[in-house]
Amino acid sequence: MKTLLLLAALAAVTAVTAVTACDRRTSPTENGARAVTGIVELRFGSLTERYDLRVERTDQGFAPSLTPIGGAHPPGRGLLGLAFVRPDAGAGDPFVIPTPQGTVTTRLTYRPLGPWHVLDRAAVSVAVPQLGAGPEFTVAVLEPRLVR
Repeated sequence: MKTLLLLAALAAVTAVTAVTACDRRTSPTENGARAVTGIVELRFGSLTERYDLRVERTDQGFAPSLTPIGGAHPPGRGLLGLAFVRPDAGAGDPFVIPTPQGTVTTRLTYRPLGPWHVLDRAAVSVAVPQLGAGPEFTVAVLEPRLVR
């Protein structure tokens, strides 16, 4: 059951990212920033995994790459699908997505960094009708830096 809930939550994160980051194109910046680096921390209960993050600015938008740190597993599509960097902060309202396993609620918050906004925290929770509140996992970008 937990595996199904986690898969539903990861699918929801990917769907939310597709909705919130439809227009990922950027315009040239005055300060010449070309990338953002940092550490992505994924928490699910007592499990914590970390990844080196590099998000390159391209003509089509932003292209993230994640490299596992220590014993972290390779990043999945749901994690790679997150908009780690955006040209704006987005709406800030939570997204609620009903799934067969329960309701997935995702909250994305961004903070400004130079000309862009960097993911501060993504909190995803699942509520199952029979069980109530289910698992929650969070994704945070730690120590973001601009690369010129």
